[in-house]
Amino acid sequence: MARKKLLLTKEAAGILRISEEYLRNLIRKNKIGAYKEGRRGGYRIPPREIDRYIANRYNR
Repeated sequence: MARKKLLLTKEAAGILRISEEYLRNLIRKNKIGAYKEGRRGGYRIPPREIDRYIANRYNR
C-alpha cells in the first residue's frame, strides 16, 4: 500500500501561487484542511485539499 504524500506549506503555496502566510490564513479560516505537525511544526496539507480549494474557487 503506497502512502500518499502530504504537502509542506511551501509546496502547497507554490502550487497555488500564493504566499505561505496567505496559505496559513486560509488554513486557520478552515478554507483548506491541514494537519499540524507537532507543537512548533508547520502544517501538512493533503493534495486533495488543494484540489478541493481550486474547485471551490472556480465553481462560485
